[in-house]
Amino acid sequence: MNAKSQSESTKDSLRNEFDRNGYVVVRGLLTPAEATHYRVLLQQKSGRSDADFDAGLARKKGWTLPDGATKDPDFWPLIVNERLVSVIRELIGPDARYTQHSDLHVHHGTVGWHRDSKDRSFGQGSDWDESKDPYRVARVAIYLQSYEESGSKLGVIAGSHRRESALTRLELKAANQARRVLGRADVLPPLLTARASWVETQPGDCIIFDQRALHTGNFIRGPKYAIFLSYGADNVHSRNHRLYYIQNRKELGYGDYPDELANKLREKDLFLKIS
Repeated sequence: MNAKSQSESTKDSLRNEFDRNGYVVVRGLLTPAEATHYRVLLQQKSGRSDADFDAGLARKKGWTLPDGATKDPDFWPLIVNERLVSVIRELIGPDARYTQHSDLHVHHGTVGWHRDSKDRSFGQGSDWDESKDPYRVARVAIYLQSYEESGSKLGVIAGSHRRESALTRLELKAANQARRVLGRADVLPPLLTARASWVETQPGDCIIFDQRALHTGNFIRGPKYAIFLSYGADNVHSRNHRLYYIQNRKELGYGDYPDELANKLREKDLFLKIS
């Protein structure tokens, strides 16, 4: 097999894994220097260092900035990062666009199975209708600390973007209700009807998952720094996803692309037109 054939085989394998499981893990997407750079940036933006980590506060909520990567020019190089965009296009296709759904997190550990899509109940809503356009909207999670530091890991239920049993649905509902009744954000009962994969990460590692895939963070025990982005194919599902956060989640402060970022996205063929 020549080099070109090997490269194409690797791309097909990654795409097939994403389609089958609903997620892929990309180790070392960022170099150590890049990971350190963005970690320092998050410390500056949040005003929180490693020393400011407090398990009690993390149990409730750390520092977050919805759509932070879109709003802050310091993070724009990451949005158009060539290595990241190349992987995204392997998974989604050459028409991948930036769908804007972004977050910046510091010392924030969220516990509870959920989806990040517009329509979050399995099989209900336009996100689940692929009769005209395939759903190819992906969430990108980039981590900037080691597992040893934070104890942070992402749980994903493989295939949950394609199937969900009635028993799993009842179990997830019961687990969330139990957490609310107990008032314990760090409690995550094990699932009996679905198998969860837990991904431990190192600085610069990236997990890319279908927005419809069930996933959860965990209760962290140390400093955690993460950046979340979103990309999708140039079709109705991606436009609906971007519009959902702009029009329906006003409490999060989403707006249009800043003009300068819009120009950068056009230059890289990442601009998603919604009107």
